[in-house]
Amino acid sequence: MKVFVIVVTYNGTKWYDYCFRSLIDSTIPLDILAIDNASTDGTCEYIRQHFPEVTLLPQNKNLGFGQANNLGMKLALGQGADYVFLLNQDAWIEPGTVDELIKVSKDHPEYGILSCMHLNKEKTRIWQLNCICNDQITDPSLYNDTYFSVLKEVYDTKYVNAAAWLLPRKTIETVGGFDPIFFHYGEDDNYINRVLYHGLKIGICPKERIVHDMRLDRPLYDTREHEILTLIDYTNPNTQHDIDHDIRCHHAKAIHSLLRGRKATYNAHMADYRILRKYRNAIVQSLSINRNIGLHWL
Repeated sequence: MKVFVIVVTYNGTKWYDYCFRSLIDSTIPLDILAIDNASTDGTCEYIRQHFPEVTLLPQNKNLGFGQANNLGMKLALGQGADYVFLLNQDAWIEPGTVDELIKVSKDHPEYGILSCMHLNKEKTRIWQLNCICNDQITDPSLYNDTYFSVLKEVYDTKYVNAAAWLLPRKTIETVGGFDPIFFHYGEDDNYINRVLYHGLKIGICPKERIVHDMRLDRPLYDTREHEILTLIDYTNPNTQHDIDHDIRCHHAKAIHSLLRGRKATYNAHMADYRILRKYRNAIVQSLSINRNIGLHWL
């Protein structure tokens, strides 16, 4: 069994001793790939010096989270990977985390993505962006099972962020890689929608955990939130949109609002109009490709 771990790095030297050391100390051997997005803080030199076990792929520019992971997935599959584990640079595992997730995957092959509990650095609470804390769990028995300490191996969920994903080879061969329409943020939502579209499930394994020292301030997301959410919605293969109709509709409503002096409504419709016009062709291409089975985007 060959298990590859992909860590996308970018100016994160303060985390690497935790992240890469945890992977090296795993109870099962892991092939570790670091895809560096043109860091300027000495990341590549640090990894080469302190973690010679890691295969480093430095890039000349910032590819974004999804496209950097795609490079790693393509390399891993080409080298015979049975599983690919995606891990954020600001996260680290416990020795048995990957091993236990693989055991669950073998027992439950219907799951296209498996993840675990995401704890803060102090291990005192669960991150609210993990699926447990934003009402994404679709199996209500989790709460009852937690109270009575009779947890199952895995519970269905609609979402868990990509800071720690176990992807069986079958998932990547079915769904492909991350859609390049997303540079950073939204790519995990899109991928989950595609996994569900192709009849696979998303699972959370509450007995396993990682530490995720994530930032709550996300300036890039905050400035592009509406655009990202719109792209997630319109590239979801499980939903139906008539994008050309919606473009015309938002434009007409914007003009109507302008003539009546409703500035806020005008601005809202114009924002949607501009986003859909800008990404119209990319959205159509995304849906056309992602509704098929194959190694898309790799």
